[in-house]
Amino acid sequence: MTRIALEAAADALAGLNALRSAMTDDLEDVESYLDQADAPRDPAAEADLAVYHVMRASLYSGLACINEVLGWVKLLADSAPEGEFSETLKALPPVPVFSIH
Repeated sequence: MTRIALEAAADALAGLNALRSAMTDDLEDVESYLDQADAPRDPAAEADLAVYHVMRASLYSGLACINEVLGWVKLLADSAPEGEFSETLKALPPVPVFSIH
């Protein structure tokens, strides 16, 4: 496994957090749309609703992957001897667990 510099790791984590934030916002929009959608009355509306369900599943999947990586890095940062990880890595936000139900 290749080691990366702490600066690169901090940049990667900042990117993951930004992506996570954007995906969370998108998920809220999709969930809001699905909550407001009536039962489809025609095939076109049903197809549109199916697309939103696929988007929701994809967003949950992506967020789960990001949360897994952030959690793994946090676990490593917590278990590393003092001074071995930068403060950026130690200050990761808590990772919420999203429920699809």
